[in-house]
Amino acid sequence: MHVFRNLSIRTKLMSSMLACLLLFVAVSTVLGFVLTGASLRERVVGQELPAVVGEIRNDILRQIGTPLAVAQSVAGNSFVLDWEAAGEPEGGNAAWAKYAQAVKQQARASSVFWVSGSTGQYFGDQGPLRKLAPKGEGDKWFYDLLASDKSQVLEIDKDVSSHVYMLFINVKFDAGQGKQGIAGLGLSVDELAQAVRGYKVGESGSVSLVRGNGSILVHRDPALVDGKHWLKDRPGFSADLSAALLNRERFAHAMYEAPSGRQLIASSYVPELDLYVIAELPEAQVLGGVRRTIALTSAVAGLVGGGIGLLVIWLVSRAIA
Repeated sequence: MHVFRNLSIRTKLMSSMLACLLLFVAVSTVLGFVLTGASLRERVVGQELPAVVGEIRNDILRQIGTPLAVAQSVAGNSFVLDWEAAGEPEGGNAAWAKYAQAVKQQARASSVFWVSGSTGQYFGDQGPLRKLAPKGEGDKWFYDLLASDKSQVLEIDKDVSSHVYMLFINVKFDAGQGKQGIAGLGLSVDELAQAVRGYKVGESGSVSLVRGNGSILVHRDPALVDGKHWLKDRPGFSADLSAALLNRERFAHAMYEAPSGRQLIASSYVPELDLYVIAELPEAQVLGGVRRTIALTSAVAGLVGGGIGLLVIWLVSRAIA
């Protein structure tokens, strides 16, 4: 303070102006970071992420639409239902096999099946394959769907032996007189899984698929899709965060702290398959460029405005002196 009193008026004015300039630059830069950052986050989670997960969700539904219709037509085929109602006489096996092979070729499926709850017979596209296991001893998928109030179930899963993603469509049929069962087909959806895995959000964001129970189905990291990794166990996640994203909503979003920095994440539920489309990207990717622009703009404005201000003060103080 003693040093400041001994300075000349010109120096005092210029020092005060410089201090005000630095304070202005600091305040405007911080305000710019806060206000622009909040606006960008709102835009990303309110528009861009919903658009990404919505696009992938719609693509999945589009790709399963045709095979679902084919499976429903198999379950509702009047000739096959009459054959079922008659107790599946052996003379109809060849006709079933011919029909199933035609459906298989049309739908580009890997399998077409008809499973009878009354006879316990499992028919593939070549004819009878095996007998169902007694209830409680196997074939849980069959007995669970037959006992439920659902008319159909669609599942995407990874074949352990071939590492190919498969879509299984199971549709109930009713031939009357208590003769019920399940018809459907299985087909590869590996191209869909590969497309999801390769999808990028911005420069480095990623997309994944998570089952309804929280286990990871499709992910960029192959080590996470063995059926033993869960969304809640990923670094930075918690049970509460996972529950907030996997709440069967059309769209949900959140932020979390990952080892690589803060991440923006969104989810969209696909009820037809009981799975979620998950999209995430680093917050730094959203805000980094804008922050650099704000800092540069504030610095340039401060230098230009401060330079002009200091020049004016110098000229005025010189005239006073």
